[in-house]
Amino acid sequence: MTRPPNRPVPSWVLLLGIAILAANLRPALTATGPVLPLIGTDLGLSGPTLGLLTALPVMVFAATSGGVHHLVERFGIERTTVGALTGLALALLIRSWPGWAGNLWLGTVLLGAALAVLNVTVPVIVKRDFSGSASWVTGSYVAILRLFAGLAAALAVPLAASSELGWRLALGCWAVVAVLALLVWLPRTWRRRDSPGQGPAPASSVPPADTPVAAAAEPAPRPGSRHSGTLWRSAPAWRLAAYMGMQSVAFYTAFSWIPSVEQHLGIDPAHAGWHMFALQLAGILGSLLTPVLMRVGTDERLAATVPGLVITAGALGLWLAPTAVLLWVALIGLGTGSAFVAILSLLAIRAADLRTAPRLSSMAQAVGYTIAAIGLLTAGFVFEVHVLAVLPLIIAVGAVTAGLGLGVGRRHSIQA
Repeated sequence: MTRPPNRPVPSWVLLLGIAILAANLRPALTATGPVLPLIGTDLGLSGPTLGLLTALPVMVFAATSGGVHHLVERFGIERTTVGALTGLALALLIRSWPGWAGNLWLGTVLLGAALAVLNVTVPVIVKRDFSGSASWVTGSYVAILRLFAGLAAALAVPLAASSELGWRLALGCWAVVAVLALLVWLPRTWRRRDSPGQGPAPASSVPPADTPVAAAAEPAPRPGSRHSGTLWRSAPAWRLAAYMGMQSVAFYTAFSWIPSVEQHLGIDPAHAGWHMFALQLAGILGSLLTPVLMRVGTDERLAATVPGLVITAGALGLWLAPTAVLLWVALIGLGTGSAFVAILSLLAIRAADLRTAPRLSSMAQAVGYTIAAIGLLTAGFVFEVHVLAVLPLIIAVGAVTAGLGLGVGRRHSIQA
């Protein structure tokens, strides 16, 4: 392979790029919940309509994730990522713009599409730039993702109360972080002129071999590779997609409904909100522990199975012994954070090459977020039957996640 004339990008610059992307992946979603009552009062929206507003981004994820790999193959990772960041910044501003009430819905749809693209491209970037340290880098960026998700939820109400703009400021201020990410990523589109979606990573994208996060050369498919002309006929790919979906159901259901469960149990709403911040902090710990678990044993079954068991234990504890609510919420956060890193790492590890990586990530997220959307709608119906009935649903989802972990954790590779 001919080495490009550009100087190699330092490892810290590559890591900064991934970190700033991670900071943008969840605040647009988690900042909404705490100010939903303010939005409803301001715009005259009913409860079911507000529920649809929270589910809409996940529905957009499901509808658009499957086509993201076409953008990657056409424009390359850098340009696709910059386009998504630009769309996210604009969507956050549109959603918060005063005037036409449709801005809220238009902005929500656009930010869902932008985040769907970033959800697919970030794991591919990790595989390309840090293929030798994929689980470590994934754990680190998910920790950052969780931190900013928790901050967005915790700061939403104080920000809304600090200005006459109210909820519009609480939601729109995160456009600043998207613009900062653009400043980091735009120079990389100028440096790279090839299409990273195909073939091995250019030498300029690989950190020097003596750095702690040195990327390994693109491996050849293992003898046990599962090859399929299309991922949609690959059973291992479907198992990964199902795992993505079930861990998403667990996270979004917990984040959306556990505050209501806690209030039903007599916990102050403000404390319930801070418990969601604690859930995110526990998720950071889970994110950082997962790379350690992935090194235990001859494959990744332990790392893929344990998170589902922890989620189940947390929801079961909250159902049977609610007085220790903070402990059980922390366990759910630990499990969901660990499961998220596990699936993102497995998407990078299982893809046999950089042609397969964006396609596998795209398929897994399209199917996964479809499952998540169905799960959220199911949780809404279950909640109407009885508030506490949400907990058995989370218990079941955790158990299924653990069962799927036994399959996705077996060592193999997938090629498209």
